[in-house]
Amino acid sequence: MSATTYYAATAAERLAEAQRTLDTHITSSATGLCLACGTLGPCRKHEAASGVFERSARLPRRRPGLTRPELVGARLVSARGGLLGGAA
Repeated sequence: MSATTYYAATAAERLAEAQRTLDTHITSSATGLCLACGTLGPCRKHEAASGVFERSARLPRRRPGLTRPELVGARLVSARGGLLGGAA
């Protein structure tokens, strides 16, 4: 029984570390570069962290705005489909 508890703690730690990696190694909407290491597209660290989630059959938490979509002219839209923050 202790092996199961140990495994669960290790799995939770791996998922938490993978989430931290995904939160820092983000592909920019504007440039297509990883914001942490500057490589084009998803970097190796991002891909490895994505693999941790894939193997665990869980989804990572998404944090809106991390890819900096405003740099390519994206605007925040309300649930009803209207632009927020004034007319454009």
